[in-house]
Amino acid sequence: MASAKTIGRMMKEFGTEAMLGVSKLVFRLMFPVERKPVVHAAWWQKPGFGIQYQIEYRPGYEWERDFAEFNRRMKDANGALKFNGPFCKVAQWVALSREVGADYHMMESKWHDGICYFNTHLTNWKTEIDYAGQFAELSRQAGIPFLYYYSSVFDHNPQFDAIQPNPHSTFSVIALEPQPVYEQYLREQYREIMEQYQPDGMWIDWYWPDQSTRTTIDFFRTNYPKLVLAFNMSNLFTSSYEKLNYTSSEAHDLDGPFVKIIRSEGAYLPVFCSAWKWSTIGRRMHAHPSEIITPSGRWWSDPSLRDDPYDLIRMAAIVMASGGKFCTGVTERLDGGLYPDQVKQLRLLGAWYVPRKGMFTGSFPLRYRGSEPSTIRVHPRSFKTIACCHGEDTLIHLINMDSATRPITIQFCSKTWSGITSIVMEPAGRELPITRSGNKMLVTIKEDIDPIDVILRLKR
Repeated sequence: MASAKTIGRMMKEFGTEAMLGVSKLVFRLMFPVERKPVVHAAWWQKPGFGIQYQIEYRPGYEWERDFAEFNRRMKDANGALKFNGPFCKVAQWVALSREVGADYHMMESKWHDGICYFNTHLTNWKTEIDYAGQFAELSRQAGIPFLYYYSSVFDHNPQFDAIQPNPHSTFSVIALEPQPVYEQYLREQYREIMEQYQPDGMWIDWYWPDQSTRTTIDFFRTNYPKLVLAFNMSNLFTSSYEKLNYTSSEAHDLDGPFVKIIRSEGAYLPVFCSAWKWSTIGRRMHAHPSEIITPSGRWWSDPSLRDDPYDLIRMAAIVMASGGKFCTGVTERLDGGLYPDQVKQLRLLGAWYVPRKGMFTGSFPLRYRGSEPSTIRVHPRSFKTIACCHGEDTLIHLINMDSATRPITIQFCSKTWSGITSIVMEPAGRELPITRSGNKMLVTIKEDIDPIDVILRLKR
């Protein structure tokens, strides 16, 4: 258990983060950050679509689990790892990433169970096959920037049982207090990964006021300063913004509350919900590159399709139009294959994304105070509006939140739009007739209304 001194330090750090976060939020709601294009931007500096290939899910287990019991079942009679999957089919992953137009992807090299899917000399709690090596080789051949997910905050490898705060829970922060043995393990494993595979980035789960977070940032910034470094949950910590190449956090639903509490195997977990709310807040707050990640299925431990498969694609449109990267987690079965529902979901997303890719990766959001631009009025109101700059043009993203097929009217109500000479519906390239009255423009779309989004290109 953590000492009273450590708990006091954590509470102080959380309090400082909360005050900084609230003050920044209040300021940015009044004075939103002004985004500017980055010349020759790298993949991580601009919007894009990413995939996280996951080895964490096991049928019958929730995220929260008793790892003392789990580890007992994962051992043979001699106490060695009795690995039963997933037997990663990495070639299928990379082929799917190429097919659906992913701008980057990552594989989970070590989840909270501590099992290492890469070549390491530091533990026997690992797979016989070097799956991380396969991922590196095939990603380079495909020309896809690749990262490794690595869990640093939790690690239930049995060789750390002596220092494990709570072996009966996933939520067991192993290096909340100084743990020299584990901190050295992290450094040496990071060095093994970097020297063997030279990834484009490392995505660490998760950012926390603990020793593993400090050790990780210090190691990479000292030894591999050019590596792209990202942490899950770091969108919520203002202290991370200057330390990481891009920040990340989760959002599991299209809309709804910011956070809800769910019960999982006896534990209560906060779940970050609305991609719309978190993205529009991020658009106003984040001058740095950021990301939102969400499961392709209903939940991390439920790989089945969402009630409306288009919701995931709407989430992607919202996140990227708001200037962020959108990453979705795809689950692998123990026999190595991806769940068919999730492959179907990714192919739907790819069919939508590929013809629109340049309109997201080549844009940045315009500066406006509200969650939607106040000078654009759309009917029906179920469409959410995001405005972006794309070269010399302006893009208006209309997110079809409820698959409306009835006609859409868009009214531009300010002299800001008086210089517009034409409006083109993308990606079809169809020019729309404009009705003008003083400083106002009115456009009506009666057909070809996409169930996910409508993009208007405004030309001057």
